[in-house]
Order: sequence, then structure tokens, then C-alpha cells
Amino acid sequence: MIHKKKLELRYSDSDQMGVVYHANYFSFFEQGRTEMLKAFGIDYYEIENRGFIFPVRDVNCTYLKSVRLGEEIYVVTSIVKITKVRIDFSHELVTSNNELKAKGNTSIISVRKNDFSIAKMDIYLPEVYALKDKIK
Repeated sequence: MIHKKKLELRYSDSDQMGVVYHANYFSFFEQGRTEMLKAFGIDYYEIENRGFIFPVRDVNCTYLKSVRLGEEIYVVTSIVKITKVRIDFSHELVTSNNELKAKGNTSIISVRKNDFSIAKMDIYLPEVYALKDKIK
């Protein structure tokens, strides 16, 4: 299961030399995973209105080459694993020529919004947990 999203790089994403600030890569990863879930009918706002959220548990990034303002950049996101309480994603930032600029991973967990206690997706968010069958 792979999702590819074109990113709109803004001037504010970069420094005066036109190099995208490293912390923004995590925002790009977030765009990738939220858009991927949306493509499969999973809406963060609807889930939050039901009382559940997905905070980030782990995130990492390996920077290979600088992303520069003006480049056509895509975030390519894959779901690696789904458990009853966690979704693991992999991300790549690539150019339109598939030049790899950065790669990383994100893990999010399912919790109740009111007290941040773990919420098992197979019970409370079965439509999210059902994505597990699509990644095999």
C-alpha cells in the first residue's frame, strides 16, 4: 500500500539559501500519512469527533540530500505494519525524477482523546484496523 503526494514547498519552508529547513521534513511526513489515510476513507477529524486521536510515538529521518526551494518534491508513504494499537509508516521524499532526498519512519498510536489511554483499533476503530488486510 503506497501513497504519493506532491508537496507544495513554500518560501517559509526554506532558509535564505533556498534549502528546506530540516524540521519541516516531519511536517511533510505528516502530510503523507494523513493524505494516505484520507485516500482510504479514514478522516482524522471524524475520528477525533468520536473521541480518538493518533499521537506520534516514534519518528525518525535520514537526510540524504538537501531539498531546495523550487524542486518538485513528493512524499511517498507506505504502511509497514498495523497492530491493534499502532500504525507504522515509512516515508521517502523524492524528486520528480525519483531522486531520493530523505527517508524516515513514523509510528502513531491510537488513544482516547479525553485521557490518552490506549484504544484498541480492532474494537473502537475497526475501519482503521481493517487496513491491515490491505497491506499484506
